[in-house]
Amino acid sequence: MPVTADQDPETFSADRASIGLSDDRPRSGIGRLLASGCCSGAALIITFLGFSRFDLPVARYVRSVTTYRPWEQLTIPWMAFTSNAGDWIGEGTHLVVFSLVLTAAGWLWSKEKIKKAGIETMLAHGLAALMVNGLKHLIGRPRPKFTHSGDWSLAPSMTSGFDSFPSGHSAAGFAVATALAKRFPAIGPVVIGIACFVMLSRVLRGSHFPTDVIGGAVIGVVSGSIAAAPLKQWRASIVEGLLHSAWGACAALALLWALARPAEGGIAGAVLVVLGLAATTSGLWLRRIMWKGNGASGFSTNVSPLLIAYGLAAMTTSLSVVAAAGLTCLAHWLGGEPVVQEKRPIRSSWAAAKEIALLLCVLSALLILFGVRGVLPFR
Repeated sequence: MPVTADQDPETFSADRASIGLSDDRPRSGIGRLLASGCCSGAALIITFLGFSRFDLPVARYVRSVTTYRPWEQLTIPWMAFTSNAGDWIGEGTHLVVFSLVLTAAGWLWSKEKIKKAGIETMLAHGLAALMVNGLKHLIGRPRPKFTHSGDWSLAPSMTSGFDSFPSGHSAAGFAVATALAKRFPAIGPVVIGIACFVMLSRVLRGSHFPTDVIGGAVIGVVSGSIAAAPLKQWRASIVEGLLHSAWGACAALALLWALARPAEGGIAGAVLVVLGLAATTSGLWLRRIMWKGNGASGFSTNVSPLLIAYGLAAMTTSLSVVAAAGLTCLAHWLGGEPVVQEKRPIRSSWAAAKEIALLLCVLSALLILFGVRGVLPFR
């Protein structure tokens, strides 16, 4: 019989035993949630430090391709389109209208799931807005156009232009996207992709530094996780939001690092590449054995994606990425129940599609790591 994660713990363990599976990870409790949240938080701190190394180089490059007469406009067409489109999509009033339309549509056509999605996206947006506006004026970070060096001070300020961290558009976009992805998992990759588009647009527009949009994204994901779950589960929702944020931040830092910096040379770089190749190959081999046997063991299901993720991170040869990825893998292992799949002789089309998507992601990552490293014009 199928097993769901919201069953009673004793029944859940009995059902796992009945289908021949054992718990490969300890159950989540307050202690494990706290440990998972701490690991995710540490990973986010490391990624912020990694992104901070790109704040000024990225801002200077954006200024170099921006003309200021008769108005501010990027001279590269795709960057100008991304800047304008992302700014429009992430506008707060547009997202509020979107939530209201969802709620009204669900009410008119008696679609409870759609109505709940509208309410949850509205709550997520509101929660993110409260946190963002409080932090903006408390931190008082100047926006990139007011910054020409790294010597600025941070102090509470209500002055316009000194409200760069965190990005409100990024927070709102990820808050709405996270709530939608939790309610409709099938469209998760699409809505998260749109939120990433909004996040990129804020950097290209010259309105925010990379660390600003990452900070906004973290707030958005946590807000969406809280809004889309029962209030009594707020602790688990926060930890889940931090974990998902850590995964996303690690992936973004790894991508930026690979595109902006060449691989480290010497023995240290070679060791990391070999370690990464071994871990990635092991993870893919585990998945091959898993599906060749027409079923998923708990160990293979839980360990293989972590091996693949850590292996790709190691191949960036960035100690920041490696450390953040390691902590995120640990947080993933500690937090949440393992996904249990009953053994079936026939694979579902959805599972096969997920495996194909995973393989394509790995191949794309390898292409970036070994084919187009260091192509971005900033260091």
